[in-house]
Order: sequence, then C-alpha cells, then structure tokens
Amino acid sequence: METIFRILLPVLIIAFAAHRGYYVRREGKEQDTLKKREEGLASKVAGIFGLVGFLAVVVYIINPHWLAWASFPIPFWLRGTGVGIALLGFALLQWAQNTLGKNWSDTPRMIKGQSLITSGPYRVIRHPIYTAFLLILSSALFISANWLIGFAWIGMTVLEVVSRISFEEDLMLEFFGDQYREYMKKTGRLFPRFIQ
Repeated sequence: METIFRILLPVLIIAFAAHRGYYVRREGKEQDTLKKREEGLASKVAGIFGLVGFLAVVVYIINPHWLAWASFPIPFWLRGTGVGIALLGFALLQWAQNTLGKNWSDTPRMIKGQSLITSGPYRVIRHPIYTAFLLILSSALFISANWLIGFAWIGMTVLEVVSRISFEEDLMLEFFGDQYREYMKKTGRLFPRFIQ
C-alpha cells in the first residue's frame, strides 16, 4: 500500500505545479497593472518551507525509510481521505479559476478594468483559490503520513496565504471601497460564513 501513496504524493505536487504553471503562462501578463504586492519576508520564508517540502518529497519517493524518523502511523482510510481532500481542493481551484477568468493574477495585483467578482465560489468565500491551496497542499500530511513533508507544505501555504490575503483585502478596499466592505459582511475569508 505504501507504494500507492509514494506515487500519489508526487502526482499531487506535479499536478498542482502544472495547474499553476498553465494559468501563469496563459493569464500571467503584467500589463495594465495599477498596483501589485512586492515579495517580502513571508514569501522568502515560505519559499524555504516549499524547498524543504519538495526535497522531502523527493527523498520520500526514492526511499521513504530515510524519512522514517518523521513518519507517524495513520490508518489507510485517513490517508485515502487525504487524496479526497486534494481532489476537493483541485475542484475548488478550477471552479474559482474559471469564475475569475481574466481577473486572475498569479501575483496579488489590481489591473486596469478589473471587476469585483462575487459569483461562483466567490458568492460565499472571498479567497477560494487560497482555500484550495490549503486543501491540496495540506493533504500531503495525510498522504505521506510524514510530519516533515506535511508541515513543510502547510507552513509554506499558510505563510503565503496569510501574506497575500492581507495585501489583497487592503487592495480591494482601496479600489472597491464600500462595495467590498458590503461583500466582506456576506462572505467568509477562506470558508463560508454560516452565521451572519
């Protein structure tokens, strides 16, 4: 059974990178940028976590026994649940990406003519793409049953998401003002708001 997860984990990471790469190449033009986020300390530390996660996955693929000191026992069904969480994350990511269309950008920025999107998953969540990132990359913890791999990817994602959301919400308030304030009252940041 371990072989299945040793295959699924790199497939997950490669699929995530390929998905991001596809949209960066397709939509990642910087023309007409009014304001964008500059990479700061959080992004640099997140990059270190990502590098650790990537290297740990490579070691895990080659020989998981080399990382046995960081493994922990979890049942097969929970590891399978990790795969389900990743698939849910990919579905949400694609839905959000399609909903944003030309308004999407890899780097948080405001572009000329950008509109406030409040349809699709944005009807209930302000940052569904970041929710998807958290679902997809945190699933590595369950799939690998290895805290080094899991926490490296989770650490990278949390640092980057927190930094991006802070900048994006300030940016949206600056450009959309009261319209965005009203939208914030009706939606959750990363998960639907059930109590209004």
